[in-house]
Amino acid sequence: MAYEQPRFTPPILIQETAVRELCRLARNGYEHSGKRETFGFLYGVIDSDNRLVVRSARYYRGGTKTRYGITLPVRQARRRRRELARELKLRFLGSFHSHVEVGGHVSRGLSDDDRSTFRQDEEALLELVVFVWAGRRKTLRPTPRSVVAYEPDTGYHYRVRVYAKLSGGIRKTRIKVIRSGVVIVY
Repeated sequence: MAYEQPRFTPPILIQETAVRELCRLARNGYEHSGKRETFGFLYGVIDSDNRLVVRSARYYRGGTKTRYGITLPVRQARRRRRELARELKLRFLGSFHSHVEVGGHVSRGLSDDDRSTFRQDEEALLELVVFVWAGRRKTLRPTPRSVVAYEPDTGYHYRVRVYAKLSGGIRKTRIKVIRSGVVIVY
């Protein structure tokens, strides 16, 4: 029996704490010796307006991660993401990975391999990409289809994009951050 994906309506809502965790994980990959992409799972709910709400991002330790890609043991990764869904009491929504700046270049979207892997995963509704690079502070403007951030302490820039299975294909979709209202003092 084929898995039937639930219907949902953009924008994808992401809690601020999940965005912070995604950026932290991308930074860790960027700062790793030789740089490497990061990978993990997204968990959340479908709210009463049929919107996906991402509440948690969890790093996946397995697989092989390089500057340009990730190779995963598919059955082990699926087993782990289901265990986490039960522990968190949240729905598995999809996966995330980072694209790190290498030699002054950062990939701008999903690669062909990213699209193929996402398309083959029947349970995944979303694929989120966190782009990370170092540079001078400049004002990056968010768009309805991206969230941007800058860390003054590190000089790192982040851009978060979400791709969803919509209208019979994979589409970059609108994204909105749910602010926590919590003030963090360093």
